[in-house]
Amino acid sequence: MFVDGSPSTDSRRLPPAIADYRIVRGLGAGSHGLCYLATPPERLGLEVEHVALKVFSNPCGEDAFHRGARELQTFAAVNSRYLVHLYEAALHDLFMYSMVYFAGGSMAAPAMPLQRDQALAVLECAARGAHDMHEAGLVHGDIKPANVMIAGAGAGGPAGALSGLGLARVITAATAVSGIGSSATLEFADPDTLVGQTPSRATDLWALGATIHRTLTGEGLYGELPDMQPLVAIRTVQSTKPKLGETLSPAERDLISECLAPHSDRFRTAAELAERIAALRSSSR
Repeated sequence: MFVDGSPSTDSRRLPPAIADYRIVRGLGAGSHGLCYLATPPERLGLEVEHVALKVFSNPCGEDAFHRGARELQTFAAVNSRYLVHLYEAALHDLFMYSMVYFAGGSMAAPAMPLQRDQALAVLECAARGAHDMHEAGLVHGDIKPANVMIAGAGAGGPAGALSGLGLARVITAATAVSGIGSSATLEFADPDTLVGQTPSRATDLWALGATIHRTLTGEGLYGELPDMQPLVAIRTVQSTKPKLGETLSPAERDLISECLAPHSDRFRTAAELAERIAALRSSSR
């Protein structure tokens, strides 16, 4: 369901409600907005106690809202158990959408420490989710640990799912630099996209490789980029060759290197990457 509404949020404090969602607590802040744990309105008829509510920080007009809503409708139509299920999008001065709440958190902020095999299982799910999007003609455009969700203990089904469709480029009428986001996001962007390359399967594969690297090593491919200084971070990314962490096994190093290789030498599909991750899990048992 995609609806239209209108009061505003106050980012200086936790709002008691946004539209007809009751806010329980904050879940975190991203490059382009805030995420809350919320109680869904009865009108949705959901049989869940809580949902995750993502609210973008920049004001959004009706045209941008409809562009974002169309993107989300297309995303929601993809038949995949590896993509986060969406409930609705709304315009409430700010663009917002609600989705399934993952009690396990994300790979950027897991609710509990993960063993290596558990982390690989979640990353495999993210790669399969990306493949399902690609097969439906979509590009994610914002793959990073914060958008790789972890299923809670006893949840059943896949170990995780891919979330956070890169809507900022659709709903934000911004300059190229301000639309890129924070330095934390730049770490996972294929450098080619910083010079005008259109997001594609190949650039999503690069982002998956960077996400796998950060998850397995705790390190960035360029060290730690300066926080909230995108121009400095861009120069670093463009002038520095990615460096793989020393704690990686040879098989992990080969897998990540293939994600970061020139486009023609990368995995052909995210499904191939998922199979390689599955093989890594099997070999480490």
